[in-house]
Amino acid sequence: MLLPRHPTTARSAGVSLLAFTLLLTTVLGVLFFTPGEPPVRGEKTRELRLLVMMTGFVGLAVGCAMGWTLRQTLPPEEPDHSALLQENARLRAQVQGAFELVGVAAHDLGNPLLALQLRLYRLRAQCRNDPRAQEGLAIAEREARRMGLLVQDLLDLSRLSAGRLTLELEELDLAELTREVAERFADQAAAVGSSVVVHARGPVRGQWDRQRLDRVTTNLLSNALKFGQGQPIEVHVFADGGQARLSVCDHGMGIPPDAQGRLFGRFERVGNTGRPGSGLGLYIVHQLVEAHGGTIHVSSHPGHGATFTVELPHAYSRC
Repeated sequence: MLLPRHPTTARSAGVSLLAFTLLLTTVLGVLFFTPGEPPVRGEKTRELRLLVMMTGFVGLAVGCAMGWTLRQTLPPEEPDHSALLQENARLRAQVQGAFELVGVAAHDLGNPLLALQLRLYRLRAQCRNDPRAQEGLAIAEREARRMGLLVQDLLDLSRLSAGRLTLELEELDLAELTREVAERFADQAAAVGSSVVVHARGPVRGQWDRQRLDRVTTNLLSNALKFGQGQPIEVHVFADGGQARLSVCDHGMGIPPDAQGRLFGRFERVGNTGRPGSGLGLYIVHQLVEAHGGTIHVSSHPGHGATFTVELPHAYSRC
């Protein structure tokens, strides 16, 4: 019979075999030298019987003690994880393939959606004298913009999952960029009875990726209008020492404390709000801010709105 190859298992088996041998010796000693009429009379026989029994019991105790000691001190067996690792690798490859497919689809949908948004914008400009056409085109334009945001979120998700997100840094004014994004939301804010007010005392310059910070501001404003319950949205942009700060504050329903910790997770949504969404917006914001070497946090109390604050270094080093 071959013992297991693992050293811990082999030693445990050896100790168990020793304990079993000592136990067998004890049992045989008890059987052969039971009280009664011995095969050979005399004091030596009784002494031999007592010696065998004592040796057996002492050996059994020593064997059990050694077994317990080795089980406490020897490292546990290391199970073979190769099959589990192979299955994990296969599942990771499948997930990555799915993300790549999503990225290709999002990229292909981006251009038609952009063309549709531009066409709707031009049509609405041509129908200024027709209120009903203006209203219908404004709704269509908002839905097209929402679809565009979702497509961009999916494209960013694919890039982040593949580790292919690269920043194209340039000198830009964060305050100016925020005003441009806020102007794009003027019609959507008016439709929900809200307004977007940007507070910036002066230019806030730094080396950032314009497209990615546009996405950050767009997602934060879209989220604020969605949950702001028609109240004004306040946006503050200012420089604070070596950092630039962007805060978006709404006065809506707020966020429960137990949900704030998981708010920036992938596909996370806060409660059953009945509002459409993929649960990707804040996750994308968090990833893009971290890609710039910055941080984002939320401050909120239920019923008193929420404030999202982004802190960015003016110049991000890749080192």
